[in-house]
Amino acid sequence: MINYAKAKLANESIYEIVPGGLRENADKSKLTIIALLGNRTLSAVDSETDVAANVTTIIILDSAGEETDIKKGYKYQIGCKKQKGYVVGRESVDTGTVDADGNAIIEYQDVTATVVIIELVTGDVRAELDETKKEVSELNATVDALVVASLEG
Repeated sequence: MINYAKAKLANESIYEIVPGGLRENADKSKLTIIALLGNRTLSAVDSETDVAANVTTIIILDSAGEETDIKKGYKYQIGCKKQKGYVVGRESVDTGTVDADGNAIIEYQDVTATVVIIELVTGDVRAELDETKKEVSELNATVDALVVASLEG
């Protein structure tokens, strides 16, 4: 049995990260987590990671449960997909034969599992600015309408 590192979400939910399954880009604006799906459904993972409060702080634990890193600032889940047959490790298999020196011949085979690939981003400042401008414009229109109504009344 392979012991995996883990990602602990802000809501205390824990995902087992496969080897090489934690990828953060250089400017820390995107985080990809590749984790064992286990007994979760894809829609449950999608719902859980689509809540900004659950992904704003992610604590990374080593296989022994020790905190090793904290990822902060992620707000939006932009992707959540399931992949079957993902290679999560290798295991040795004794072939039952020996070489000329009498040593057991060992072969290695891939260990595969079904994983979920979760993509998180910090957000697009330009899109957030455009949304804020739109909200301010709507509020200004409301204030103008109220002022006109009070002057007429």
